[in-house]
Amino acid sequence: MGGAVDVPGNMTPVAEFNTIADPVAAARIYALTGKDPNAMLPPVDKATKVGDYPKLDGRLRVIKFPLDITTQHTLRRDEVQRKLDPLIKEKSPLAEWVNGFLTPTFQKQDDLHTEDEAPGAGEGKAGIGKGATSISLHDIVVVWYALDAAINPDAWRLKTQEDIRVETIGQWTLGMCVTDHRSRARAMEGEEDVPSESDMGDWLSWKVGNRVDRCVGTPGERVLAGRMMEGIFAR
Repeated sequence: MGGAVDVPGNMTPVAEFNTIADPVAAARIYALTGKDPNAMLPPVDKATKVGDYPKLDGRLRVIKFPLDITTQHTLRRDEVQRKLDPLIKEKSPLAEWVNGFLTPTFQKQDDLHTEDEAPGAGEGKAGIGKGATSISLHDIVVVWYALDAAINPDAWRLKTQEDIRVETIGQWTLGMCVTDHRSRARAMEGEEDVPSESDMGDWLSWKVGNRVDRCVGTPGERVLAGRMMEGIFAR
């Protein structure tokens, strides 16, 4: 899980927490997905020490789960309360423990976001309101994929072989995930690769760049929360 491709970041206008925390590490991992990782070595300052790339038998496959897909998978306060309230009345230690850390988490969301900005906004509700305050299940989406994709492959959609690069030295764009949104055809592997003066960075070359798979579809944005709650409180 990391990055923001076509949506705003959550640490800066363009960067997500994991990629801005160590953009060089993210850039180096993505470089291992390409034909020539050394061609994608990120520029670093003199104080940053990086080792040699590991020897791989082939390209590394990376499946990326950016904010674009994870933010919309939310756990809502009202659905948590419906599940926890009767269990708390029964003196469930687990329910009391979960309520103890989720309550301040939802409160923090209230403090951080306006109604239009909150995770889950636009889910067809007339207004977010206090009961519908949500938290995004970022890393849990990745765990869900690891558990579910092999047995339910048709429910997951990936955009494959995407050239996603991470900005490692930008003053305002550090940690940004950069992709080529120009409507220009990229050379297919094996085709004649003619350098172009109007393609700085060789974005259209098949010999250069990263080839990252990105998750763009899951079994459902509202499915995960229910399955998670049922799994936690299964009796």
